Formats: sequence, structure tokens, C-alpha cells
Amino acid sequence: MNVSKKVVDSPNTPYPSMALLFDLLNAPVKWAVIEAAVELDMADILAETSDVAEIAQRIGGQTDDYTALTYFLDAMVSIGLANKENSAYSNTEFATHFLRRKSPVFMGGTMLQSMKVMVHKNLTSITGIIKNGPPEVPQTENIQNESRWKRSVEHLAIYQRAGMGAICADIVQDLLKGEKINKILDIGGGPGLIGAEILRRFPGSKGVLLDLPAIVQLAEKEIEKEGLADRVSYIAGDYNEVDMGGGYDLIWASHNLYFVNDLVSFFKRVKKALTQNGIFICLHEGMTSEKTEPQDIVLMRLSMALEGQDNAFAKGEIASCLGQAGFTRVDSEIMLFPGGPLELVIATA
Repeated sequence: MNVSKKVVDSPNTPYPSMALLFDLLNAPVKWAVIEAAVELDMADILAETSDVAEIAQRIGGQTDDYTALTYFLDAMVSIGLANKENSAYSNTEFATHFLRRKSPVFMGGTMLQSMKVMVHKNLTSITGIIKNGPPEVPQTENIQNESRWKRSVEHLAIYQRAGMGAICADIVQDLLKGEKINKILDIGGGPGLIGAEILRRFPGSKGVLLDLPAIVQLAEKEIEKEGLADRVSYIAGDYNEVDMGGGYDLIWASHNLYFVNDLVSFFKRVKKALTQNGIFICLHEGMTSEKTEPQDIVLMRLSMALEGQDNAFAKGEIASCLGQAGFTRVDSEIMLFPGGPLELVIATA
């Protein structure tokens, strides 16, 4: 029997639908399921066996009652972490790539926990923070602290390697189809894998990665793994102060302009670093409806905002500053990415 996804409501009640309540209620359950799946190494187990009794043995089960395990496996199936056919379980493609420990894009270790800390850490303290003000943030946890970003490079590399690099490179390749690109600057590129993927789409081009010294040291290792060490050079320093160099046909910046001291002045430097008719492309959230939308971005940033560490861009803010900086043409559009809607801005020098 096919069940309609339309919510059944009655016109004979003055109240709104309760559907939102149940949607909100299930969100933490989904996160708990993926955490438990990682803790139990379930994706590695399902790669080798589909039998519930053997799965129970592999996880170190101490009971012959498989009711809880079966219900948990069914929950994994319901949210896309496993398949079930004729009572036998197996991995989905998502679990095979992202939840198996030997996978190059395994997300179950530092990435999953880093995301949880960033997005969930203040959620149990919301009422206290609202009443008493933001908590004191240790210097090592300050979003502008270099050591904090150094700790983030490992999971950022997974995020970029797992698909974000290819998504961004597809966009750039489509935008610059037929253009001659000789030199590319990746501003605040972190592990540099987005810039590396863009570089691959333009054979013969050279890349420069600009980031803080501690990040550059780690980025060099990631770029070497990608086999692009001979095509990438580095500028180590604060992008507000360091000389960016020049002669770039393309400059890319993604989720990293939050610490620019003055956007218009910064974009004037970016324009100067570009060749004539060079292109600057950046990707950031574009908040709308007085910063209450998009919902995905608002909720993801809530925990950081509660401690006074949010500086999200409003839709059109970056584009406006690029225009003030003298770029001849500025275009933007909202695009739906895996983590939610983002604003892509393209500016011609």
C-alpha cells in the first residue's frame, strides 16, 4: 500500500497542524542513530555479513534477544544508512563511502564529532545563555584563532574531498567554459582540495593557496597526496595584511571571508590581483528575511551565535561590496548545496 505524504488535517479545528512538532522531535533521534552506527562500526560489519545473529556477535552482544538490534538496524534503514531485503541487511552507498573506517572520506571520526561540537555544543544551555548572556569562550575555541582552524583541517579535508571540491569545480568549470585560465588563487583554502579540484579542470594552470601559516603546512601535505605539488605554491599569512601577488585569471573564496576587516578595501586588493577581465568567485550563505532564512543555515549557526561567534553574510552583502570596490560586473544566485542554500557571487574585474 502506498502511503500519501500529504499530512491529513481537519478543517473543523481552529488549530494549525501538529506536524512540525513531530518533525522536530525526530531530528535528535536521527543523529543518535548515526552516532551509534559509527560507535558500533556497523558499516564495516555490514560489508561482511547481513545476518542479524552474526552482526550481534560482531558488536560484542551479550544476549540472544535480537529485538533491540533489529529495531536499531531498521532505524538505520529508515534514514538511509542501510538496506534491508528478506530480513538481510547491507550498506547503502552513503554508508559504504562515509561510514567505513578505511574509506578515504570516512566521516565517523573527527568530522562527525567536530560537526557535533560546532552545531550542538550550546543547545542544552539555550535558556541560561538567553538569560545570562553568552558564555566565555576559551581563546583556543575562538573562531579567529589559528590553532582552532589547524585542528579543523583534517575534517575540512574530508568534507572537501567527499564531494564539495567536485561540486565547486563543476560550477567554476561551467561558468568559465572556454576561458583561458593560467593562474588561480584560492583564498583561505584550508586543506586546499577545492582549489585543487578546480585546478584539475584547467590543465596547464598553476594554483596559489593563501592561508594562515599553520594551515599552509597541513595543506601542503594534502596537495601532495593529490599529486599536484608541482602545480601549487603557497602564501602564508593573514589575508588582511599579506601580499596576495597578482596576475590571477581566477580567484576563489569559500566560507572564509568572515574575518575581513573591511570588505570594500579587501575587494579592491582582490581586483588589483586579477588580470584584466579576471574573475572572482565566492561562496557563502546569503541570509534573507531579516536573517531568519534559510532555515538550514540559521539552525546550523545557532550554537555559535549563542556564544557571540556568528558573522553570517546577508544576501547581496558581498555583491554590494564588490560593486563598491569597482568590479565591472557582479552577478549572484542562490544554489542548493548538501548543507543548505548558499549564495554564489561572480565578479568580473
